[in-house]
Amino acid sequence: MENKKLNLLIIGPISPPAGGISIHIERLGHLLKNDFFIDIIDESKEKKKGSFNLRSCNIIEYIKKILKSDVVFIHSGNIILKKSHLIISKLFLKKTILTFHGFSHRRKHEISNRIDNYFYSLSNKLIFVNKDIEIKNKIAKNKYIIQHAFIPPIKDELVKLPSIIDDRISIAKINNEIIICANASKLIKFNNEDLYGLDMCITVTERLLRKNIKICFVFVVCSLEHGAELFHQYQKLITDLEIDKNFLLINIDLPFYKLIQKSNIVVRPTNTDGDSLTIREALFLNKKVLASDVTNRPDNTILFKNRDTDDFEEKLITLIENEKNVNQRNYQHKNSTNYIYNDYRELYKKIIQST
Repeated sequence: MENKKLNLLIIGPISPPAGGISIHIERLGHLLKNDFFIDIIDESKEKKKGSFNLRSCNIIEYIKKILKSDVVFIHSGNIILKKSHLIISKLFLKKTILTFHGFSHRRKHEISNRIDNYFYSLSNKLIFVNKDIEIKNKIAKNKYIIQHAFIPPIKDELVKLPSIIDDRISIAKINNEIIICANASKLIKFNNEDLYGLDMCITVTERLLRKNIKICFVFVVCSLEHGAELFHQYQKLITDLEIDKNFLLINIDLPFYKLIQKSNIVVRPTNTDGDSLTIREALFLNKKVLASDVTNRPDNTILFKNRDTDDFEEKLITLIENEKNVNQRNYQHKNSTNYIYNDYRELYKKIIQST
């Protein structure tokens, strides 16, 4: 007799705008759609037609979705929402899985940490996306697993790049320029510094061009919800430095995976991070990756000292020189995408069914 398909309720932000968590949720739903009945509660600020958004404040619909579910899979970044979904789900005797995509950097009193961890321990299973996050949470070891959040892209994501990016890349290839890319979900400050390191990317590009190192840098910002003024300040800086022919700063919501495919080097100069989807995607495509040393990074990631522009420049020059000396790469991953995709599908099926 065939096992009954479980109802899986996934809670968290969904695209647009694109971000690490929203892309993970989209791919997770697609990954498991043939094995579970999938329902979603969207937490993003932008309401989408046909999707239930938490901001609708429709408590009755929210409760209905909880009641209908067998397992509630919580991906909220907000601590209050995370705890609220967990408590309500447990009140209705639902099994829960809680994924920590990042951790709070606010210093808390030991008592506050113990209270947090008590609430989190109510969940049937916890997933930490890297070791640093696990260290921050003292929860019974039989409760959690450490598993990065990367899921290979779905075929529908492999769409064409917008012409403004595609044209710039075509020119760069004609000019034998090394193509470098980076991204930010939005432009914000953390510790009074540019969280995504766009300022460092601009500075290093200007330095490299002065040294006659031929590069094309494409930096994508998905949303200007909070960073419009900063975005325009950086646009002006790029123009003032006269690097606008080699540095494209663009606000657009796109599958970043496609830009990575066409680039030589991917950089992640963030001053805080969880488990970066950008890095995982780049490594999946056998790209060279340069990232700040703010957290545990995946194997084969080249690290530079956080917020150290000189070290960033030095490591980037080394990668550029190495890239010039290698033959054209085959950027398709050496393994079948379907094979890898099925590995992730089986992993998440096992996690859910063992909850």
